[in-house]
Amino acid sequence: MPERRVSPVAVSQTSTLVTKTGSWKYIRPLYQDRVAPCNAGCPVGIDIEGYMSLLREGRWDEARDLLLLENPLPATTGRVCHHPCETSCNRRQFDEPVSIHAVERMLGDYALEHPPSLTRAAERSEEVGIVGSGPAGLACAYHLARLGYGVTVFDAAPEPGGMLRLGIPEYRLPRRLLDGEIERIRALGVSFQCGVRIGQDVPWRSFLGLFDAVFVSTGAHLGKDLGLQKENVAGVRAGLAFLKAVNRGERPELGRRVVVVGGGNTAIDCARTAMRLGAETVVLYRRTSAEMPAIPDEIEEAEREGVQLVFLAAPVAFHAEDGRLRAVECVRMRLGDADASGRRRPIPVPDDRFTIEVDTVLSAIGENADLAGLPPELAVQESGVAADALGTTSRAGVFAGGDVTNAARTVADALGAGKRAAVGIDRYLRRLSDDGPNGTGLPALRFGNGNISMARWRDADPVHRINALNELVEFDDLNTSHFRRVRRRRDDRLSLAESRGGFAEVNLGLDHEDAVSEALRCFNCGVCNHCDLCLIFCPDVAISRRANGGGYDIALEYCKGCGVCAEECPRGALTLTREGL
Repeated sequence: MPERRVSPVAVSQTSTLVTKTGSWKYIRPLYQDRVAPCNAGCPVGIDIEGYMSLLREGRWDEARDLLLLENPLPATTGRVCHHPCETSCNRRQFDEPVSIHAVERMLGDYALEHPPSLTRAAERSEEVGIVGSGPAGLACAYHLARLGYGVTVFDAAPEPGGMLRLGIPEYRLPRRLLDGEIERIRALGVSFQCGVRIGQDVPWRSFLGLFDAVFVSTGAHLGKDLGLQKENVAGVRAGLAFLKAVNRGERPELGRRVVVVGGGNTAIDCARTAMRLGAETVVLYRRTSAEMPAIPDEIEEAEREGVQLVFLAAPVAFHAEDGRLRAVECVRMRLGDADASGRRRPIPVPDDRFTIEVDTVLSAIGENADLAGLPPELAVQESGVAADALGTTSRAGVFAGGDVTNAARTVADALGAGKRAAVGIDRYLRRLSDDGPNGTGLPALRFGNGNISMARWRDADPVHRINALNELVEFDDLNTSHFRRVRRRRDDRLSLAESRGGFAEVNLGLDHEDAVSEALRCFNCGVCNHCDLCLIFCPDVAISRRANGGGYDIALEYCKGCGVCAEECPRGALTLTREGL
C-alpha cells in the first residue's frame, strides 16, 4: 500500500481574526464518537476501545473497572474466548490485529491481583434464582447483584463454574483463576448452592415460588452419539464425559492410540488431554481445516504438541474383538454445496475407505441440552429453549440463556446472554414494582450491531463521549497516514516438552510491558482521544483546545467547511454535516 503524503500546513502572515470565513461554508465539522468494530464484534459486549485508551494513558485501575463493568470473568475470557474482536479489528487491514485477548487476560489477572471495590446499586427487595453456574449463570448473577438484587445460584455439580470447570482442561484455564473470579462474584453477595438438582431435588413448582424471577442456564451436557453400530463397545467413550473425568482428577486408561471424532473445541481439548495421558492421538474431521470450528490457536497448539489431524474423513464402523474396540473404519469425504450452517456439506466418497487401529475412540461431535428437566410450560424450538434477545421465555418471570437456548455455544456468547438476561430481569421486575427502567431501547444499548452495554443500561458510562452514536467505524473511515506499522506481540508459551508432559498452563500470555505496548497499537477507532491533529491542520485556526481538557471548540464564524480536519482525523471521530441539519 503506497504511503499517503501528509497535507501541507497553511500559515498566515497576518491575523486570521480579520477574515471571518465561516460565511463561506455549507458544511461544518462535528465531533461525533462512533463505535469501534472490536466493541461491536465482542459477544460479551465489552468496551474494548475504552479500556485500551485508559491503558494508553496509564489509568490501570480505571481500565480494570471499565472491563469489569461489562465482563465478570476477564481472566477467563482472556484465555478461552475465540476472540472475534480480533477478526473485527480495523488494524487487521493495516498490519496485524491488536492482540486484544492478551491485553484482556493481563488486565483480568491484574484485577485478581489488585481487587477493586465493586459498586452495587441501591439494595432491592426482589430475589432472583439462577439455575446453572456456567458462564451465562455467573454473568447474570454478577450483573443482577451489581444492580442491587439478591441472587442465589443453584448447580447440580459440587462446585460452581459449569463447563468452565467441568469441560475446559487445566492447561487452558487454571482452576485457581476461575476460583478467584467466582469469589469476586460471591463477594457481591451472590449465594451458591451446589449439589442441588432443580427439578429433582427441588420440584420446579416449589422452586419458582421462591423467587421473583428465575434464570435458567443449565447448559448442554449431553454428548451426541455417532449413530454407528457397536458404539457401546468398550473403548468408545463420549468426549465430554472423558474431559469431565480428567478435570475431576481421574486418569482414565486409554491405551496406545486414541482417535477423536469431531472438529470443535471439545474435540481438540480431548486430543490434547489424551496426548498428555500418554496416547498417540488422531483427530478425524469430516470437513477441511477451513471449516473447523475449533479456535485456530488451539488447533495450532494441538499440531505443535504432536496431535495428528486427518481431514475429510468420518468413521463408519467399529471393529471389536472379545468385546473390546480394535479398529475404526473410516470413509473419505468430499465437500458439496453449503448446508444450513453455511459450510459446505461433507459427502462420502464411494469405495474410498481406510482403517485405523485404535484402543479408544472419543466422540466429540457436539452436545445437546437436557430439555426434559426444564420448568413446565416452557416453549422449546429445535434443540433449545425459545428465548428473545433479553432471555424472555414463554413463561412470565422465567428467563433463559446460554447453551440451553439456540444461541451460539461459546463462553463469550454465554456471558453475553447472561448480561442481556440480567437487563431483561431488571426491566421485568421494575415494571412489576412500578419502578420503570430508564426507557432506553435495546438498539441504543448495543455497541453498534453487537451486544448491549451494561454501562449504558445503568446510565453510568465512565467514558466521556461526544454525541455517542451506534455507527460503526470502518477501516476506510480512518486516516492511517498518522500511524506506523508495528508488529503484533506474540504470547509466550511453555516449551514443547513442558506442555506435553503435564497440565500446566501452556499459553503464558504477555507481560505487563508487552500488553501495554499492544494497547498502544490500538487505533481507538471512532473516538476522539485529543491527538490535536484537527487543531494543527485547520487552515483557519478555527479549532481550539478547551481549558479543562474536555475536547475542542470550533469557531464556526471562521470555519469555512473545507473538511481538512475531518480528512486528517486518524480515527474517524470527526464527521461533516450540512449547515442547518
